[in-house]
Amino acid sequence: MLALAPAIAVALPRCSDLGTNPAYGLAGNPQISGLSAAVVPLDTGVTVSYCRVDFTLSTESGPSAGYRPGQSEQIRIQVGLPLNTLDGGSGGAQGAWNGKNRDLGGGGYAGNVGGVTSSTNLRYVGTSTDTGHDGSVQPGGSFALNPDKSLNWGQIRDFARDGIRQQHLWGVRLASTYYGVAPTRKYWMGCSTGGRQGHYQAQNFPTAYDGILAGAPAFNWDRFIPAELWPQIVMNQALGAPIALAKLTAVTNAAVAACDALDGVTDGILEDPRKCTYDARSFGCGASSDPNCLTLVEAEAVNKIWNGPVTSPSPADPHQGSERAWYGLERGAALGFLAGPSPFSIAVDHFRYWIHQDPAFDWHTVTEASFFDDFTTSIEKFNEVIGTDDDLKAFREGGGKMIVYHGLADQLIMPRGTYNYYNRIKDSLEDKLQYYRFFPYPNAGHCGGAGLDAEKLFSALVEWVERGVEPDYLVAQVSSTRTRKICKYPDVQVWNRVGSIDDHHSFICQVRRKDDKELLEQDKIDKEFETETKVGK
Repeated sequence: MLALAPAIAVALPRCSDLGTNPAYGLAGNPQISGLSAAVVPLDTGVTVSYCRVDFTLSTESGPSAGYRPGQSEQIRIQVGLPLNTLDGGSGGAQGAWNGKNRDLGGGGYAGNVGGVTSSTNLRYVGTSTDTGHDGSVQPGGSFALNPDKSLNWGQIRDFARDGIRQQHLWGVRLASTYYGVAPTRKYWMGCSTGGRQGHYQAQNFPTAYDGILAGAPAFNWDRFIPAELWPQIVMNQALGAPIALAKLTAVTNAAVAACDALDGVTDGILEDPRKCTYDARSFGCGASSDPNCLTLVEAEAVNKIWNGPVTSPSPADPHQGSERAWYGLERGAALGFLAGPSPFSIAVDHFRYWIHQDPAFDWHTVTEASFFDDFTTSIEKFNEVIGTDDDLKAFREGGGKMIVYHGLADQLIMPRGTYNYYNRIKDSLEDKLQYYRFFPYPNAGHCGGAGLDAEKLFSALVEWVERGVEPDYLVAQVSSTRTRKICKYPDVQVWNRVGSIDDHHSFICQVRRKDDKELLEQDKIDKEFETETKVGK
């Protein structure tokens, strides 16, 4: 066990003291409201009793912070602390605490706190934040807009950065106060919005964390969020309504069947869906006898959904275009979330409140052609505050380690955005990314499924940070009878053609062949849309 770093010598508080005694920095603090501190006993889902502290932090206000008169920053934070010795904690480095912190990321537009027990059950101090807005009062993305339809830059910045920064700082402060020593290790763990938040921390506070686990990262927010509405725009323009779910499921299954053997194993798994160029017109009525076959118009719409927003589709190849704005869903991903009966609410809110600044804006008025104006507007407005910087040099030099994962059948966030980011940082640093590992999970959906186990990934991160064990692959329990290797990108899993395809020992990870360069070339973003940014601190 690493020695705990000493903190300022003060008497240890009980959990209740954190909520009542001003000496510990919360009670009586004019920036703190809604304060409570109480022990959470063992119960369903709670395997290690902990001290739960909830409060709202009010800091900057006024025009300099992006707020209008009468507004101020209001960030709700929850910190869970395994019991210290004074409260009866035992079995850890100090009380029940293992001496380390694990901050947890949010999802979607955030807007709530909680869920710290996944950290406290493992004896970490756990933290969470609503990122500066209450989702029950300001649902979805509506927090970004003031009543007069001006953008609420204060709350946008809270969501993008200030909320998670304060979450981290208060987690460290309360750990140091409650245990009398500072944490020896600090970790970040999050998926989706939490994945974006992890990258933001690495980019802007490169020495804050020893290790970051970032899943299905919602980075490039200013681009991928509007792209989530593309499927609905395509169907609305071509058909005036969504394609039936049964048809979307059927054409997805047809694509998987057609491309299944590309990786050398027929097993219902697309090892790399980027290699699949299945044309939905092959599932057209006449070409297919399936009762859920597609009309020609439906097939062309599905091709556009898979391809993503491209300004000038190539007539020779329906899968490619000369001016790609962003990526589409992979063949194999469930289409019913972004192309289902109702559009994805996060994307609709982005068009309403963020791009058009009009709660009554009707997304049905967006055409394939006008989409690109909206897409560009999103970049111009929000790239600086919530775009994604590809410079991780300071994080690397500070000794940080990061593991990134993405399900390749993600139904919400396009995996090629993560491939794109990985290769951008690799090119910018001109190294082998010995501090950054990307694990693509075949068949896994958004943040889970097909053996994607975030806690297993986190354990690998800890082994890497604390013991120098570099993770070249992980083992996924794909089903009750099947295990597979998940190779770090750009390595690929290859069957030895001898052993059982249900046993991961029958596969090895090999360095990817030249086909990856071809895939990267075809996935290039047009320069008009490939905006670089240095996200402000």
